Amino acid sequence: MPSTSKLETMNMEDTIRAFGGAMEMVNLPWRLEGLLRRHGSMLPKGAENEIPLIQQDIREIIFIHLYQPQLLEGHAMTVRCWMTEVRELAYDMEDCIDLYEHAAAVGSNTTPRRRNITRRRWSMTRSKKIHWISEKLKQRLWMANKIREFSLRTQEALQRHKMMCECDNRGGIATARGDDAPSSSSGSGHHPTPCTEYGHVGIDAAMKKIEEWLTDREEKLKVISIVGVAGVGKTTLANEIYRKLGRQFDCRAFVRCSQKPDMRRLLIGVLSQIRPHQPPHSWKVHNLISTIRTHLQHKRYLIIIDDLWATSTLDIIKYALPDGNNCSRILATTEIEDLALQSCGYDSKYIFKMKPLDENDSRNLFLSTVFGSSSKCPPELTKVSYDIARKCAGVPLAIVTIGRHLASQHEKQEHLDYINKSLGYSLMTSPTLDGMKHLLNLIYNNLPHHLKACMLYLSMYQEDYIIWKEDLVKQWMAEGFICAAGGFDKETNSGAYFDELVDRNIIQPMHINDNGEVLSCVVHSVVLNFITYKSIGENFMIVIDHSQATTRHADKVRRLSIQFGNVEDATPPNNMRLSQVQTLAFFGVSKCMPYIMEFQLLKVLVLHLWGDEDSISFDLARISDLFRLRYLQVTSNVTLKLQTHMQGLQYLETLKIDGKIVAVPSDIVHLPRLLHLNLPAMTNLPNGIVHMTSLRTLGFFDLSCNSMENMRSLGELTNLRDLQLAYSTAHSDNLKNNMQCLGSILGELSNLEFLTLSPADSSHANTLHVASATSMRISADGLSSVSSPPPLLQRIELSPCFCIFSKLPKWIGQLDFLRILKIGVREVASTDVDVLGGLLALTVLSLYVHEKPAERIVFNGVGFSVLKYFKFRCSFSWLKFEVGAMPNLRKLKLRFDVHGPDQHDTIPVGMEHLSGLEEIFAKAGVADDLCRKFAESTLDNVIKMHPRRPSVNKRYVDWTFHDNNVGIREEEHRTLQEQQNIINEGSTEKSAVVQNEPSEGAHKSVRKRKRKDTYSNKQLRWLQSAASSEHSQDKQISTITSTHSEAVDAQEELLRLRQYMDAEEDPEKYRSEKERKEPARMTRMLKKLEELDDGFSWRKYGQKDILGAKHPRCYYRCTHRNSKGCMATRHVQRTDDDPSLFNVVYLREHTCGDNQAGPFLGQGERGNRQSQRPRKIRGQSDLSIRVRNDNAHEGTHSMDLIRLRREVWTKFDDYLTQRTGDRIF
Repeated sequence: MPSTSKLETMNMEDTIRAFGGAMEMVNLPWRLEGLLRRHGSMLPKGAENEIPLIQQDIREIIFIHLYQPQLLEGHAMTVRCWMTEVRELAYDMEDCIDLYEHAAAVGSNTTPRRRNITRRRWSMTRSKKIHWISEKLKQRLWMANKIREFSLRTQEALQRHKMMCECDNRGGIATARGDDAPSSSSGSGHHPTPCTEYGHVGIDAAMKKIEEWLTDREEKLKVISIVGVAGVGKTTLANEIYRKLGRQFDCRAFVRCSQKPDMRRLLIGVLSQIRPHQPPHSWKVHNLISTIRTHLQHKRYLIIIDDLWATSTLDIIKYALPDGNNCSRILATTEIEDLALQSCGYDSKYIFKMKPLDENDSRNLFLSTVFGSSSKCPPELTKVSYDIARKCAGVPLAIVTIGRHLASQHEKQEHLDYINKSLGYSLMTSPTLDGMKHLLNLIYNNLPHHLKACMLYLSMYQEDYIIWKEDLVKQWMAEGFICAAGGFDKETNSGAYFDELVDRNIIQPMHINDNGEVLSCVVHSVVLNFITYKSIGENFMIVIDHSQATTRHADKVRRLSIQFGNVEDATPPNNMRLSQVQTLAFFGVSKCMPYIMEFQLLKVLVLHLWGDEDSISFDLARISDLFRLRYLQVTSNVTLKLQTHMQGLQYLETLKIDGKIVAVPSDIVHLPRLLHLNLPAMTNLPNGIVHMTSLRTLGFFDLSCNSMENMRSLGELTNLRDLQLAYSTAHSDNLKNNMQCLGSILGELSNLEFLTLSPADSSHANTLHVASATSMRISADGLSSVSSPPPLLQRIELSPCFCIFSKLPKWIGQLDFLRILKIGVREVASTDVDVLGGLLALTVLSLYVHEKPAERIVFNGVGFSVLKYFKFRCSFSWLKFEVGAMPNLRKLKLRFDVHGPDQHDTIPVGMEHLSGLEEIFAKAGVADDLCRKFAESTLDNVIKMHPRRPSVNKRYVDWTFHDNNVGIREEEHRTLQEQQNIINEGSTEKSAVVQNEPSEGAHKSVRKRKRKDTYSNKQLRWLQSAASSEHSQDKQISTITSTHSEAVDAQEELLRLRQYMDAEEDPEKYRSEKERKEPARMTRMLKKLEELDDGFSWRKYGQKDILGAKHPRCYYRCTHRNSKGCMATRHVQRTDDDPSLFNVVYLREHTCGDNQAGPFLGQGERGNRQSQRPRKIRGQSDLSIRVRNDNAHEGTHSMDLIRLRREVWTKFDDYLTQRTGDRIF
């Protein structure tokens, strides 16, 4: 047995790594020492002698873990029982110390003060003092019993270990790893990134085949299935298809299912991707279905459903997807062949069966994973590598998992031999769950100690759940798995553990930022099943769902995950002791949640609450009684009520609330250990945040509603590292003042590393060039006055489309550690390029220039040496890349407009000089087909000239940037035809121009057109002659499809000119027709969301804000307006009092025959409608309509024609003035 001095000199880092995150045992010697120091005089007699002996025993147990791990890693039942005994001992001692210190703190606060009192006052307080003394005596007696108990348990644990060692020396216990098992290490070997090329070995043929099915010309909705065994690479293939083809669709979503899917969360996942940053108005399943269906109407979409287990799941999702003729596609992956066949409508033509990799691909994948490439494998390791690859039976999940584990080891020869010997042939004989279970168990036993607890902790989450890195690492820290070691703090080490799990393929990356950092992950179903099995076996985490609430579990449950989903009649577990639970995760309906005070010793509390239709709010007032709580995260769709006072949470380190809250407790500013505070936007913090000096993360701090006092107090929070700012009202004096103040206090935040600013209104987030977003734009010039910026800033994201600088701030050039910069400026100069190029650490740059550059922006071979990602947005992408520019650039994203086929300056030049370029994403706004062909041919030429032939993702949208930066989208070149129909409806009809891409919402700009309806008789003759003499100009102007208001006016005036030309032969008859014209029939209705689908096909053409109303009004017209001349329209607006109700106004009857019972037709009117021909101006020939339609399809945007139109009408007005003395226009 080692000497006591050697035990006492063990450093914290070694002990933590030895115990693999069992910080309770590691911290116990220091906790016991602190207990003696603070409460020695109040402890029972003899405690000062007994506690040091207990400390010595605990140090010996830690030493056994540190220096004799080979015995403790076996599978023998005796060893596992001993490990469980030691772990429970650590938990019980930790609980005892916390309970005693809490009781002592509460007792000291209620102790009667020693002071001179009168006899009368003594009689009033005598009973209270006696009660307090009796409580103290009870605490001393209880503590004395606990000290004796722990002393005996530690001695028994050491005695049992001694007996195991003696038995092992006689050969009585066999270890799992054996004598030749190498020690596990986390070496500096090859660490693969999540998205390396070898992850896609053997799927090229599958990619090509499925890509053909997804991009063919078939207009009907098509379902494609990928079927194969678990781990064969279905998800990898689906991910690669989604990454490559997703942007070719108007809307796209990738969702994961499970064997027990939560349909509500699944539908929310779809909605959040097709309509990002805009939460649903209702969380009911049928309302989510209706919302998804409405949003996807008339859009081309791609929906990928991964790991499908039941046809009912697909049926519900398909019910939410409109079956239009827009070439939409659904791609599903499954392990069940019958399910794949049913998904495709029993058409086996669109089923792709994935098979295991052949021997050659298996070898290439394994060698690439372990050594980086096949050519880097040493010759002496080739044979053993081939043997391991063959034993993996061609299953990519097994190959990559084993390969990632070996890639992290120093001594690869030793580990390769051990893995080859231990792996056996289980995967070849059983390539399903049993084979993978054996492989994963081998990996788990050889994991470093510090990763085992982190891996088992993943069992807390559901199978298809997206786990965010920032949440998981904070939970690990609250559990005590991580400590500051190796010169790094807890957060840095915790993030490193997460990255190591990614490198080992235990978790799979989900969201990756532009800098290549993994932000979230998922756990493969096979891996999660093993982790859950292992976690329950070691009593680390107990996972139950609604069908297991009555199942018998361990006597003492330390961590509990309740996964009820959307089941509304689930009952909380009632057959287990909950008082020892220190971690609780609840996923389900709020009314099914167990009583929170049953969990007295909670350290981590994660609540994902769904409110049913009767739920308005959820009361969390008693949470402040959980005195040990360190981490609190609540996500809910209902309003949360917090207790007005939260000072009882003295150990709280992280508070994260995603949902509405009634009010922020006033004493939250006095929580001494609060490090991370995340509250929803539009939250007003109480005054006094100057006291939150320990705070490292603050989000969101709303600049629009927080007081100036709080704004100034931000400068006192010098420990802040991550500051997330938001604003809810763009045009407010408070915002302007706070922006100015931010510029003055930013330099005081000396430790700040991350700074973000975004609009609080989620409906505007990530939306570019839309009129409604223009109102959310603010000037960021207040930040230009920063004299001394925070020197440690690494990331600045200031929402480039909303937060706009007049020019690039000078202080940007002083940030030596800046890695990510996303900024918007009105104009950019050549000196700004030099400033940005001088940022030596810059790897990600997103630059949004709102005005046309005065000169070409040139990037030469100087600067940007480590830049990997460059995103540039401007109407005129006037860029030039010279030889040697951006040598390490991997991804280039461009957003620009092509105004004409001869304007070569709108497309960047010199992209072939970007030597490291791998991917190009180009999104071009084109005016017509000629511009599209020009942009496409130019980009194709760039690819041909580039030596590396980078992959290109091109997308063309009919957008035009204007001086006011409002983007206009012309849907499928049908603007002219729609404008003609609008004119024919009457002078009070409204003209709408779509202003956004389908995936970003349908924001509209609606303009009223008011024109004179009659001309004087003496003017009609001149109109006819003027029109005849300018017949050629008439034809040219009629082809104008311009989004400028002047061009639309020209269309209206031209049509009126022809109208009166035809009416000049018989003006009396024409006027009588006008008089006999019936007014538009109007009907008002009040409907629920699910009732908005009235059986007709509607197309949204406009949206505008109504003065005094909370919600905008949306305008719809019948989709058969152009084809069948149906003039029916409707207006829809959400009511202010009840957001679930809508005011619906119908104008005109449907004449398209699309529905047999429209909103205007009674029972007796059904079947009496007759289809009508498309409405046409009297006297207008079919030839003229055809000519106009053809020209509209060409969509010419010629400013010369607009000037020609102006000249024609100016001459006409001048001539008429001379002849009649008055003007028409």
